Formats: sequence, C-alpha cells, structure tokens
Amino acid sequence: MTASRAAGGGSSMIRQIGSWDPDLVRRIVVTLVILGATLGTAHVAGAFGGPDLREAALGTFDPAATLVSPATPAAYAWLLIGVGLIGYTIHQWLPAHHRSPRHRGLGWIVAAAVLLTLGWAVAVQRGMPTMSLVLIFLLLATLLASLRWLNDYPAQTRSEGLLVDIPLGLFLGWTGVTATMHTAAVLTIQGVDWLQFGAQRWAIIGVVLLTLAAMAVCMTDRGRIAVALAVLWGLILIVPARLIGDPQSIPVAFAAGLGAFLLIISAGSRRHRVDHAYRRALRARQMATVAPIDFFDDEEPATARQ
Repeated sequence: MTASRAAGGGSSMIRQIGSWDPDLVRRIVVTLVILGATLGTAHVAGAFGGPDLREAALGTFDPAATLVSPATPAAYAWLLIGVGLIGYTIHQWLPAHHRSPRHRGLGWIVAAAVLLTLGWAVAVQRGMPTMSLVLIFLLLATLLASLRWLNDYPAQTRSEGLLVDIPLGLFLGWTGVTATMHTAAVLTIQGVDWLQFGAQRWAIIGVVLLTLAAMAVCMTDRGRIAVALAVLWGLILIVPARLIGDPQSIPVAFAAGLGAFLLIISAGSRRHRVDHAYRRALRARQMATVAPIDFFDDEEPATARQ
C-alpha cells in the first residue's frame, strides 16, 4: 500500500512538472545560473576577499608571465562582460522575449558559458593546468556556438543588439584573448617549447593566430564589432607591456600593433558593407510602397494618353 502511494505521488509530481511552462523554467534557470556563476567567478577572482586570481600559480593574469601577456588593465574587461551579462538576464524577462525562438536556445548556451567560466577560474586558482586548458577551449567553442545562434536569429531592435549581441560579442572576443595568454602561461610554466622555436617566435605566432581568428569572426554575417573591440583591447595592451615591461620584445609589440590595425580595418570594412546593404534594402522597401509617377497631366485629353 505504501509503495503504491509513493508511486502515485511520484507520477503526480512528474505530471505537475511536465505542466510547467518551459519558457518560464528556462528564464528562471538561466537567471539563477548567470547570477550565481557571475558572483562565484568574482569570488574566486578575489573580488570579495581571499586569494587574488591575478596571483595564481599559473600566472595567466601576470603581465610579466609571458610575451603575450597584456598590461594590468586588461583584466577589467571581465567586469564589463559581467555587467553585460546582467543586462542580458534582465532583457530576457521582457514580455516581448518570453517565447522568443532566439532566446529559447541562446539562454542555455549562455548558461553553459558562464558555468564553464566559473570552472575555468577555479581550475586556474587551484593550479590545474590541463583542466584549465580544456575548460577555456570548451568555453571558446560554446561562445562560437552562441555567435552562430545570433547569426541564425538576428536582433530585431537596437536595444536587443545592445543588451544581447554586444555583451556576448565582448565575451567571445575576450575569451579568445584569454585563451591565447592562458595557453602561453601554461606552456611557459611547464617549460614546453615545441620545435625549439623559442618564446618570441611562439608569441608572434600566437598573436597572428589570434588576429586571424578575430578577423574571420568579424567578417562573417553582419560583422561583429564587439568581438573586434575585445580583441583590440588585448592586442593594444600587449604593446606597452612588451615595449616598456618585462620581458621586453619589440617584434611581439610590433606584431600586436599591426594585428590591431588590421583588425580595425577588416571589422570596419565588413560593418560598412553590411550597413550599406541594409540601407539599400530599406530604400528598396520604401520605394516599393511609392505610387508610380503619372507623367501625363490631368488636363490632357484621354486620346493623347492612348
């Protein structure tokens, strides 16, 4: 009798859960995950006291750790990304987006990204090089998936682009920069030097690969200026760190400066072409609603018109 009652109670609970609105569940879960993971990452980073992530053994955020480590202000990009994610969380609760196909898939991707960020921060703080590398590249792949989703479901309003596309673009771009400097820090700590190229050559290769990857992303679909800005922030701050910091490397500083210049040109060019195509399409749509011009004067006889 007890077993049958338990089975009946379990089935009724399952039916009750099945009756929940999936869009409401998604919004609640995404909100809790983003707020919790963001606060957790800030705590691991030392924002509320405790060990500072910038002093972790892997040296990811130390400007003197590697030749691709940017200057100290670079880490503040995470603060801007955190604020942007809070804006995204609020945006998904607006009535117009409750059942938006765009947010139905995007919300879970963003939730996975912030959890991976938290896991990566914990791995860095605890000095786990292999796990931290796996997590940072999983995070990069997840954010690339979010970009694909944004391309498939474009923003319908300027506010949506401001509160959704820009924060995720900054997140993706800065994750690319972080993956580059974190990989360099881990390889330096472990003394890895593939092909005996030396630190300077590998640093230049890393800067080139980062620049090319950012250019490829920024020149697809509508052009992602936010991605370009995040990568530019990292590249520009590599220049003074290598010119006047320690270790010094003029070739790496030159490569970073050149990469920033090329990225500005490519991203700006793509955005200009996208805006031009949009204006042409808008003009064509407006002209389609304009009545055709009557070249005959109303006072002309009907026979003349024939």
